[in-house]
Amino acid sequence: MALYENSVIPVKIAHLAEYIAKTKRISLDDALVYIYINPMYERLYDENAKWWYLSTEALYEEFELWRKRGSRDVSEVVFEFYAYCLEHYARSKHIGGMRAWVLFKETGADEYIIDNYDLLHTQGMEYILDDIQRFIDKRRK
Repeated sequence: MALYENSVIPVKIAHLAEYIAKTKRISLDDALVYIYINPMYERLYDENAKWWYLSTEALYEEFELWRKRGSRDVSEVVFEFYAYCLEHYARSKHIGGMRAWVLFKETGADEYIIDNYDLLHTQGMEYILDDIQRFIDKRRK
């Protein structure tokens, strides 16, 4: 990637974070999290796509499209179970909930828990935590 793109993308991200914070009425830190967890973030560095040429508003619209594509309708019961697993995992590993959430997102453990709710919710917490850890370990290899 050319030096120009490496210099311009951080500026674009800063402007985008400011725009998101203002538009969504959230903090700048929350706006950065919004950017970094969105699959569109990695695409900013795609040399062939040249996403960095888009205006801040156009980038925001692309980020929103990607966010909407990635969201799934999950029942309240399944989401509560997912949050339950997430919190128990975080506490068992002595890490914060945000760190556990990022780990689940990076490894796909979040999707694994949601997709396997029917089986997992019938098991004890020790089994569930061991199963999640095995899944994460396999994904890290």
